[in-house]
This record gives sequence, C-alpha cells and structure tokens, in this order.
Amino acid sequence: MNIESEIRNFSGLSAHEQARFMTRFMYELTLEGRNFYSPGGQQHIDPMKLRFINEIQHRVTRFIEQILTDDPARPSDDVTLRLLLAPRAEKAIEGLMQAAYVRTIQAVA
Repeated sequence: MNIESEIRNFSGLSAHEQARFMTRFMYELTLEGRNFYSPGGQQHIDPMKLRFINEIQHRVTRFIEQILTDDPARPSDDVTLRLLLAPRAEKAIEGLMQAAYVRTIQAVA
C-alpha cells in the first residue's frame, strides 16, 4: 500500500466523504477486533491488541468529530493516515490495520 497515494486520495475527499470514510474504517476495525476474543466468556483474550484497537478507535472518533465541526486543531490528514497505515513492528497489528483499510476503500467506492 502506498501511504502517500492514500493521503492524497483522502485529502481530496470532501469533509462529509472523509467523515464517512473514517466511520466505515472504524466499523471495519471492530470486525478485526473480534479476532482477539471469542463469544461465550471462556476464551483467551489478547488485551494488547484489543487495547491498540480501542486507542485507534478513540483517535479516529475524535478525528471524525473534528472533521464535522471544522476544528482548526484537527490533525492533518497526513498525520492521521500515517497513524493508520504506517509499518509496524507488530506485523499482526499492521495486517489488521491494512485489512480494515482495504475493506473500507472497497465499501465506500
């Protein structure tokens, strides 16, 4: 995935389209999070990965609010997309972020 190209594509969207894109990304990320626990209560939980997903959800939710309110303190598109798509030492995390992002692109196309 070419991060620079994704930044340009995202920056070219209207505020409404950006908010929609990020909302869909959050949805896709929750689907990835389901891989780290099982329904039923008697399962292994990967708290590190679940915490990571929660932190990304936290930042993206705030970013969406900032898009919708035209907040001048909003982080740049560059910073936000790099947060989502940057290579990571933890390849499982990198893979789930990219999988959620690719499905988002497909869903909003």
